[in-house]
Amino acid sequence: MTLANFIEELNKKQINITFAGGKLKYSGPEENITPELIENLKGFKGRLIKHFWPKELGNLMPINPEGSKTPLFIVHGDNSNYIISEYFGPDQPVYGFFHPGSEGERISFKNAKSMAANYLEKVQTVWPSGPYNLIGYSFGGILAFEMAVQLQKAGYIVQSLVLIDTLSPDAAKPVYSNLGVFQSIRYKILRPIRRGLKRKIILLLDNLYFIVGHPLPADKRGYYLHIRYLTLTKSYSPSRFMGRILLFATTSNASSRRYLGWEPYADKIDLVEIDGKHLDIFGTKEKALILQKELERYLNADMRK
Repeated sequence: MTLANFIEELNKKQINITFAGGKLKYSGPEENITPELIENLKGFKGRLIKHFWPKELGNLMPINPEGSKTPLFIVHGDNSNYIISEYFGPDQPVYGFFHPGSEGERISFKNAKSMAANYLEKVQTVWPSGPYNLIGYSFGGILAFEMAVQLQKAGYIVQSLVLIDTLSPDAAKPVYSNLGVFQSIRYKILRPIRRGLKRKIILLLDNLYFIVGHPLPADKRGYYLHIRYLTLTKSYSPSRFMGRILLFATTSNASSRRYLGWEPYADKIDLVEIDGKHLDIFGTKEKALILQKELERYLNADMRK
């Protein structure tokens, strides 16, 4: 039986399907809820969740809604959502936040804390009570960190927090040494002014599309996201996370600090350095294997507590 045929059968039998609290829920005439139907519901569980996925959850998507373990929520992991899900197998539920603005819409969040709160509402629609496993890549790590802080303040358990090449807002930039006067002026003053002016002009031009009601063209969306995330990061003031962080850091990241500036904001940081650049951290099988092994070690250790 195909999913389409099964959904047609559910409609004929007046069986309503909803998804809440990480579970499928069904209702309908008692005589139509047979053992065979319940068995088919279990068999089609993952595909049914994806089919009936609530529209209000927006950019939170079910990567693998199957399994009995505590879910992983990955923030802005892109293709790594699927890499991580495949590695942990069918018994590990994985949900992933994809970037907002994917259809060229405006990112309207005023700050990282409100954006994280919005993401948390979606997470708790799927998994209301916790515990919580959060993974964030790049700016997604800022959001995952703030989500973890907000969860702890609300009394929930954050079982694990993983940041993948995420700079804290106060991470030191590369130190320019042995520069002459003119080079210092160029790198420390003129370059930041030029870059800041460029970003403001691009944002102004991008906003013209939103003002007239048009989505941003596809070739402009990547840089628009970069500018908005940079602005949200700079204005973010982290609180302390009461726990341990697993931090992946590429060797060519833009920070001169060993723990990417997260030292004051966690009880302990387990650092794993990966050779290469920020954008190719999932680019080879060797790097993916390092990520997978360290994630498994860290998550399994925390889940045994």
